[in-house]
Amino acid sequence: MDLKETSLRRGAASAEGKAVARGRIAAQIPAFAAIGVLGYFVDAGVTYLCAKYLGMTPVLARPPGFIIATIVNFALNRAITFRHSRAPLARAFVRYCVVASAGLAVNYAVYAACVLLAPQAGIAVTPSILPLFVAAGSGAAMTLTFVGFRFFAFRH
Repeated sequence: MDLKETSLRRGAASAEGKAVARGRIAAQIPAFAAIGVLGYFVDAGVTYLCAKYLGMTPVLARPPGFIIATIVNFALNRAITFRHSRAPLARAFVRYCVVASAGLAVNYAVYAACVLLAPQAGIAVTPSILPLFVAAGSGAAMTLTFVGFRFFAFRH
């Protein structure tokens, strides 16, 4: 095989690899979003239950929801969204938690801002409104976490 033929094969393999990567990311985004919606319901549900039935303040009701949702989302993203990852389970989980923590910082900052600013807008902060604030925080953190999970947590 001559140099020109080798170069052509490498170019074709590279183009094929890029097409596979584009196809994979096209499938990953909707899976990630669907799992994120489920995670939102877990997070918001636990937050609501902690505030309504355990009498926790809105600020303290949020961490249990986030922790449970993070574990559920890791398991589902590992099994579905990033199923092609060969990253070892423990390493992927630790990295996932690092990225999730950065996402939590953004997520919680938006949530807390909603809790703090709602009364100024004439909105009462009740357990019933907290799921909306959780959604605002989750939406703000979604892009950051997808990129972090795809290129860091589940990278081999």
